[in-house]
Amino acid sequence: MKKVPPSGILLTQTRRPNPYEMSYWKTQGYTVFYQSLLKVTPLPVEPLDIDPQAIVLTSGNAASALEDSDWDRTIPVFGVGRATAQMAKAAGFTDCSSPSNKPYPSAINLLNWIINTLEPEAGPIVFGCGREVRHDLAQDLKIAGYTTKKVILYNTQPIDTFSKNIEIGLKNGSIDTVVLQSEQAIKGFATLCHKNSIAYQDIILNVPSDHLKLSAAALGFLNIKHNHKSPHAQRGLQKTIKNY
Repeated sequence: MKKVPPSGILLTQTRRPNPYEMSYWKTQGYTVFYQSLLKVTPLPVEPLDIDPQAIVLTSGNAASALEDSDWDRTIPVFGVGRATAQMAKAAGFTDCSSPSNKPYPSAINLLNWIINTLEPEAGPIVFGCGREVRHDLAQDLKIAGYTTKKVILYNTQPIDTFSKNIEIGLKNGSIDTVVLQSEQAIKGFATLCHKNSIAYQDIILNVPSDHLKLSAAALGFLNIKHNHKSPHAQRGLQKTIKNY
């Protein structure tokens, strides 16, 4: 019987895949490739003009952007996932936690965990994020009765081109699946494919939500999977991981 060559999958998030993600996709039979579709630029961080009860971060990029800030390192940090909490601790914060013992993020779990853990009367909450956010926790928390302050910590810009090995893999089919986690990533991937004469319509897209599935279809993608079991789609409030 003819041996079927392994499929290649391209992961595109701004942070490098962690061991859990690599292991997950390898057990699905993929050869894993990685290239972020966005360039991250940290912004100058101004001193806080309020005394918050907590800092909320929904990405490792936000945590890294705080490394050179003068923010009080004893303010509790609530990260969207384990990796974000670990990066906040690496930036010097001493009380860093996340609502899950899994490394994949869930903004909804983080929101519910904050509501179940913190009282609105205990003080304002700072939401540190990029200029473009998929889930505005500052707004959601405000609706829930909290006083919030959103602080933009970094910008993102689409990359100009694929690395050579990624471009070759997409063209010859050795990379036949791509994981995209936001509308910005979907649009950026389509733009890069068009720029590099890559027939992207037949590439298999793996997205974490039905909303993104519709967004990809509107751009002409034909083979789109909403993988509920992937590290980027799974949800569920788990045991709190605290003080890494």
